[in-house]
Amino acid sequence: MDDRTTPRSKGQAQIILAVSPADGLVAVPVGEQYPWANTALQLTPGFEQRPDGTYALRDVDTAAPILRALADTARRHRVHLFGGPRTYLGDYAAALADGLPGQWTVKVEVYAHPVWQEDLVPLLWDAGELIDCVEHIRIPYAAQLTNGAGIELLLAERPGSTDEYLLGSFTSATFDDNYADPHTPTSIVLPSDAAHAAGLVIGTFLPAYEQAVHERLLAAVEAAHGRLEELHTTWTAIQHSGRYSDGTRLDPATLGHTQQQYLEEGSVEWRRLCPHAAALLSRMRSVADAEDSASLDRLHQLLHPDAASSTWPAPGSSPAALPPSTAEALRRWRTDAPALLRQARATRPVGPATTARPAIPAVGKAPPSALERAPRSR
Repeated sequence: MDDRTTPRSKGQAQIILAVSPADGLVAVPVGEQYPWANTALQLTPGFEQRPDGTYALRDVDTAAPILRALADTARRHRVHLFGGPRTYLGDYAAALADGLPGQWTVKVEVYAHPVWQEDLVPLLWDAGELIDCVEHIRIPYAAQLTNGAGIELLLAERPGSTDEYLLGSFTSATFDDNYADPHTPTSIVLPSDAAHAAGLVIGTFLPAYEQAVHERLLAAVEAAHGRLEELHTTWTAIQHSGRYSDGTRLDPATLGHTQQQYLEEGSVEWRRLCPHAAALLSRMRSVADAEDSASLDRLHQLLHPDAASSTWPAPGSSPAALPPSTAEALRRWRTDAPALLRQARATRPVGPATTARPAIPAVGKAPPSALERAPRSR
């Protein structure tokens, strides 16, 4: 048996063995022909298959003869065995989660076939070593840590190290595209001592993550608000001047069609904006300014029309409101959005002392709007 916990490229089937303080000895079948490894473990008495795809040998006192039997069976099925002194990842993840604030759940995922780990790439929100390893190095298994409040983390053994780990984050719930995001947080290297690692996560990683989430939401809401404002300005100018932006006179017969275009474009932008605005609003706490507080209350009603409570923050219960029309929703958003943006800028998370705050990009010019030159009727 090779004294390594990361399988080498040779061999199409491998079994990784790791010591578990909770479960004795854990075996993880992996490789392009991982079913061969499964067969070897199933034919070896003493190993119990678990729902996550791993096997456990709980009676470590009888491990020696069972491991010899496993080695013989693995050889017959062309399976390579790997092992080392590193504690099983699931135990380390559980100990790490116990040291973090709040309630965390831990789930080990086995990427038995090498291509399975590729599914992680679009989901990870990381600008550090973790995403690079997932993209280019074999990661046979990892642990997902979730706190039930929207934070999802990925923990993996650091390739090339026998006692270090990598921790990074999945994207926050309202986003589905992480490509070239300037606010992406950086994964952190953790030591083997789970208590020390938890202190690093609390003091460094989580503050940087919260800062990144806040800045990304704020940037998304600012950009969408800017596009809605530009749409409104264009439509208002057309109404007042009776001309399109290129100077062409507006045919009164097409006024209704032009207004419908404005509402359709605004509706698309509004649907994109809503989840980001709601998430940003949820990060706000009680506001001292009475006018801003009233604006945030109205935005809560607008963004949660079917919620039991119509006040922000939600203390009680009241009848659910009917969803407003697009025109009414856009009017209400334009009225109260400045308060949300103002408070979000004023309450940016500080982040870790050594982490520089990402700059908020300026709101870019909106893409050309169909309102700028609506087709004339023939």
